[in-house]
Amino acid sequence: MSALDSDFKTIAALSTPPGYGGIGVIRLSGKDSLSILQSLLVEPPSKGFDPNHSVLLPLRNPETGLIIDQALVTWFRAPQSFTGEDVVEISCHGSPIVLSEVLRLLQSAGASLAEPGEFSLRAFLNGRLDLAQAEAIRDLIHSQTTYQAQLAARQLDGELSRQLKPLKERLVNLIVHFESAVEFVEDDLDPVDVEKFAQTLDEITSDLTRLSGSYRLGRVVEAGIKLALIGRPNVGKSSLFNALLGRDRAIVTTIPGTTRDTLRERFSVNGIPAELVDTAGLRDADDPVEKIGVERTRSAAADADIIIGVVDLTDEANDLDLELFRAHPPQLMALNKNDLRQMRSEVELQELSGIAPVIRISATSGSGLDELVLRIYDVITSGISPAVEGAIITNARHFAAIETARESLITAKNALKEGFTEEVALSQLHRALSALGVITGETLIADILNQIFSTFCIGK
Repeated sequence: MSALDSDFKTIAALSTPPGYGGIGVIRLSGKDSLSILQSLLVEPPSKGFDPNHSVLLPLRNPETGLIIDQALVTWFRAPQSFTGEDVVEISCHGSPIVLSEVLRLLQSAGASLAEPGEFSLRAFLNGRLDLAQAEAIRDLIHSQTTYQAQLAARQLDGELSRQLKPLKERLVNLIVHFESAVEFVEDDLDPVDVEKFAQTLDEITSDLTRLSGSYRLGRVVEAGIKLALIGRPNVGKSSLFNALLGRDRAIVTTIPGTTRDTLRERFSVNGIPAELVDTAGLRDADDPVEKIGVERTRSAAADADIIIGVVDLTDEANDLDLELFRAHPPQLMALNKNDLRQMRSEVELQELSGIAPVIRISATSGSGLDELVLRIYDVITSGISPAVEGAIITNARHFAAIETARESLITAKNALKEGFTEEVALSQLHRALSALGVITGETLIADILNQIFSTFCIGK
């Protein structure tokens, strides 16, 4: 389907995950939704369908006359529906056999199978959502943490669009003024007006800079980080791995070299998704399998965004720790087994703290873990401004558009200050407005729309 087609066929798709479940929902959208549905009914409701009301009805196979299922059927009349078209939702029992049969019969009655994201695309093209809100649906569905879901929900509610709206209105006012000046006025702009326009451009640029600056945090929230635990054998890396995950994932023994390969699991650092990597202890090993594990540890350390060095406080003084962490500098140092008798000297611990900040923990008792997670979060967000109220940019496409608009406004201001004609500034203002329009969809580019909605799941 072309993203800009106006005469849509009626589409159908399963809108719940495939597999067995208590319920499965099939969605129809298009002008023929009700008539296609009625081909599967023994008889329509005696009083007809009321919009936004569910009716329990038997579904019949018109080819055999046999009943397929009892389903709750809901009709949403255009334009008061998700897509802005007539929409029918059929809630069947969650049997894959039943759902596939109903979907097949809907196709036989004239429905086309929906493409990925086609329901959301129609909602956008029919003005029910802007493009930023439509993308937020995908982000909300794919959220891995509560914080990701919260940011996506705010964007779905139109937060980014609301923040951009007054900026675009101010740009339009400037464009109207400059268009009038180019059309009707022969004289140069008054210096007082130049200063006034330059100040307005500075204010809009400042707001855009604040938005684009939030992408440093938004990118991390969206993409996540890789976090590797490294240290000598038997210092408690696997115990810390399990403690951070909140479950026993890695095998823990007192035998050095138990971990032979890297283990990877997902967890959350205050809402930021992270891949936690447990590694084999770094030492000179004779065992060929352990040697491979040590090499994979070095690779994991090189690939990690953050390294946490793990030290055993109950171990005797060992210069190998210093050698190891100087070769693979961590961002944080976890001094483990803090609940047991300390054998490390304060002088040695001072040397370790010179490599990275230290946190005393016990992976078995859990003491110090909250502080460790908080310090990890501080490292992740180091140099990033605190989250702004409202929209946080998590989408690379949005960031690129805002940067284009911001750079265009800076160019426009410089052109004004340097005495160039209004046409030069005007072209940059149009470029900025067009870039912001790409975010919410006022600036329509078919290839971009097709690319965006192809990443959605079918049935949404």
